[in-house]
Order: sequence, then structure tokens, then C-alpha cells
Amino acid sequence: MSGSCRRLRLCLLGLVAPLFGAGSQPPEQADLSLPALTSPSALHLQRDGEAVAAALAHYTSALQFENSGKLREALDHYLAALEADPANPDLAMHTAELAYSFRGRELAIEILLKTVKASPEDPAPYLNLARFCATYAPDDPFENDRARQTLDTALKKFPKKAEVYGFAAVTYLTQGDRDAAMAVMDKALRLEVAVPDFWLTLGRAAQQVWPLAQAEMRDEHVKRVNAFYAKALKHAPGVKNEPVQLEVAQYYLLTNQLEEARDLCAKMVAQSGNLHARKLLYRLLDAFGEKDKALEQLVAVVEADPRDVEQQRMLASVYESREDFANAVKHLEAAIQIGGGEGDDYLYLGELLLRAQLYEKLVQLSHRSILLFPEQAMFYVQAALAERSLQHWDKAIQAFEKADKLAETGQGELINHRFYFQYAVTLERGGRPEDAGRIFEKSITLTPKDDVEAAANTMNYLGYMWLELERHLDKAGELINKANELQPDNAAFVDSLGWWHFKKGDYPNALKELQRAVTLLPGLQPDDAEIIEHIGQVYLKMNNKAKAREQFEKARDLQPTSPDVRKRIEDGLKKSAE
Repeated sequence: MSGSCRRLRLCLLGLVAPLFGAGSQPPEQADLSLPALTSPSALHLQRDGEAVAAALAHYTSALQFENSGKLREALDHYLAALEADPANPDLAMHTAELAYSFRGRELAIEILLKTVKASPEDPAPYLNLARFCATYAPDDPFENDRARQTLDTALKKFPKKAEVYGFAAVTYLTQGDRDAAMAVMDKALRLEVAVPDFWLTLGRAAQQVWPLAQAEMRDEHVKRVNAFYAKALKHAPGVKNEPVQLEVAQYYLLTNQLEEARDLCAKMVAQSGNLHARKLLYRLLDAFGEKDKALEQLVAVVEADPRDVEQQRMLASVYESREDFANAVKHLEAAIQIGGGEGDDYLYLGELLLRAQLYEKLVQLSHRSILLFPEQAMFYVQAALAERSLQHWDKAIQAFEKADKLAETGQGELINHRFYFQYAVTLERGGRPEDAGRIFEKSITLTPKDDVEAAANTMNYLGYMWLELERHLDKAGELINKANELQPDNAAFVDSLGWWHFKKGDYPNALKELQRAVTLLPGLQPDDAEIIEHIGQVYLKMNNKAKAREQFEKARDLQPTSPDVRKRIEDGLKKSAE
């Protein structure tokens, strides 16, 4: 049987990282919708003495009545509080909505007009009045459109207030006048305002005027919206304005303008090493398939903030995907040390240690894991595999025995053919072939009927073991023939079949099957030297030393990695030269 057939296959854990991890939040959208009925946040009192005390008392009473569902009583106290604080736009809006419900639209508008008069330089009262008029239609259908009139006034009075333009545009949209909404935004775009936040606010509003989800209009709409964010970038140069640049980068990202997002993040990283920009840049480079550059950014992120557990885990996952298991171990260990870990984290770390061939560390980890999770059988399995790799056969067998006992007492998911296959291999290597044979047979019994490959592999392994030990040759033949029946034309299984004929003394059939095994190989590899060596042994038995030597030389030239195979080849060369 070839060395490739005897190679152990371990079940390895895998993790999936989203393209974007926690911490990458979309830019906050401007709240331009009509608000729900809520209590005002606070009073903005300008007076002193008894008037203030009375207003606060009324305000407190209003909140208490409202919270208990007594809205009529709450309204009286809100009106009294508003007399002391007429400039409070939140209080005025809330009071107006209650007044509309219980005393009519006229009083509500009167309340809002008083607030406009009390705060002529604040756009909020104007927007509240416009919002109210747009929401609560007048009884007279011929009454002038007060909402639009108020917005026109606000736009003239506050020509450089972004929230006014944004609110006006969205209000026009709700009224079904998209042309007016676009006209307002176009007017705003022509302004010369060197305040980045002004353009960010308008950019959020523009996404409602020109929705980017409309596929048929996407190119045109993206161009219109991008104009506002371009102005934000124009007026936000340098390190001090990186919060603005980052919001624009996030906008590009969320609107699938990935090249623009990548370039902007790269610019921020170059100018200051901005950590948030690095995180975005890593994901963008990864999405573009620039894996090496992406890895550089992620390494830099972890170096800049080594206590970021999420980034440590992500870096571990990236290294695992590159089969750099030693570095994957390093960063997963750091993540667990910083943020703690559950049982699955320790299992994942154990798998990485196994794949990195850090067996001593895996033994240490397994001892710790067993103390933390004494009822988890898989930690004993990891310990067993590590001890086996270190050729500590007795310790490996003991660990498998403990795992088997735990599995039988409640962890049924572990009682499967793969577990018993590994257990049996360890018993075989530990010099207990009869026990190994019993466990191999248990593995065969537990193998699902549809997993033909696993069943055939275990049968072949057990049959070959008996051949090597020259025990139970009839049983070995049954197993090997069954494996070939389940998976015909498998070179390793055909090799075993030929070797069984050899052990039985049937050299012609042995030569026939071994030569057939060679024809089934796509190309000879170092591990295939064992099959060639077997052919040489057959020729020796058939007293054809010349052909035997030819086969042994061919096997030697393949440079097999197994010391046992190399020794048999050297012995064969000596015998064929005699």
C-alpha cells in the first residue's frame, strides 16, 4: 500500500469572516422625516425667579400627566410652560400636536408662530411650522399652502443652512413634487459654502431625492449625489478633516463605489495611518483580490491596536487561509488572552496548533482545555493526536480511551467512524495490533453506507496492517477485496491486493496487480516508491534479479520520504546484486 493511502486526514475547523466586520458603521442619515409624538427633551428658560420655578413645575406636571395617559391635563401644563419658554422649538412642536388633537388646528399654528417670532434667527421653528402644516391639512381646501410658504421663507432667510435645504427637498418629495425637490438641491449645490458638514448633510438628503437603489437610473443618480460629497471632500483637506473623509469613504462603500472608497481610504492611510481607514482599506483590497496588500493593512491594524480582539481573530483567519498556521496560532492566542474564549475557541486553536505541527504547545493547551472543559471529549482527542505525533504512544492511547469513555456517556456526536479510525491507528502505532483491529472493525461498522470512500479506506488499512504483520491473511484478503469492490481502480487498494497475493505466495497474480496499480497512477511521486519496491520484491521471489534491481533503482530514484521504504529498497538492491 502506498504512503499516500496511509496518510492521516484530520477534520479541521473553518471560520468565515464577513466582508465587513463590526465597527464599520454606515454614515448616520439626516432625520428629515416627520417626527413621532414625543415629549420635548428639556426647557430652555431665559428668565429667573418665580417664573422659572413655575414653568418647571408646569413642565414636570405635564410630563407626569402625559405618562399616565391624561393628555388633556398635560396640554394645559405644556401651554403654561411654553409661556415661560416660548423659544423652545421642541416644546412648541409637541404642545402644538397636543393642541391640534384637543383644541384644533388654529391654536396649534398660533403656538408655532409664536415660537417663530421668539426665535427669528433659528431655522428649527420654521421647519416645525412647515412640518406641521404639511402633516395636518387645513379644513379649507382652498387655504394657501402654508407649508410651502414657510419653506420659501426659511430658504430665503437661511440661505446657508443645509438642514433647511434638505428638509425642504424631502417635504416636496412627500407632497409628490419631485421637480421642486430637485430644484432646491440644485440651488444648494451652486452655493459657495466652505463648511464640510454643510455638504455632508446635503449629501444625505440627496440620496432621498435621487435614490441609488433604482437600477435603471443608478448612473445618473450616483452622479447627482456624488457632487455633494465631492464638495465635502473639497473643503475637508488634511488630517484634521479625516472624520469627513471617512464618512465620504463609507458613503462610497455603501453605494458600491468600491474603487473610489479604496482610493480615498488609501489616501487617508498614507497621510496619517488612520486606523478606521485601514480597516476599510483591508476589506476593500481583499474584495479586489489584492490579498498581499490586504494582509499588509490588516497587520498594520493589529500592530496599531493589538487589543482589538476582532481584528486579531480576523488576522488569524487570514493566516489560516494562507496555510500560515504558526502565525494564525499567534493571533488567535492573543485574541483569547485579551478577550477570553469559549470551548469552540480552544478547539479552533488546537486545530491550528495541530496543523502548525506545534505538538508540544498543543499538549500544553489540551491540558488547560481539559481543566476548563472537563466534559468536552474533543480536547482529549486533540491531546491524543499531539501525543501521537510526538510518538508518546501510551499517553496518546490513554487520551483516546478517555475520549471514548466520555463519548459513550453522552457526547454521541463524537462516536463516529472517523474518531475510531484515528483511535485504531494510534493503537497500531503503539504496538497493540489486536486492539487496533477491534477498533478498526468498529469504525467500519459505524461508517455510513453512503460514505463508500471512508469504508473502503478503513478496510484497506486494516487488511494491509494484517499483511504487514503476516497475521489473519484470509481476513486481510476479505477486507482488501471488499475495498477494491467498493472502489475499483484505486491504485493504493490494487497495490494492497497485489501485496496480499505476494504474502500468499501467488507471485504471478501479485505481479499482475502491482503492475496494474502503477498504470492507474497519473504520475509517479515519492510516496509511490512503495509500489515499485513491491514489484521488485516479487521479481526477487521469481528469481529475476535483473528486473528486481531495475525496479529497486526506479523506486530509489523517486526519493521516498519513508525511512522504512528507503531501507527496504536498499536491502532489495543488495539482494538483487548478489
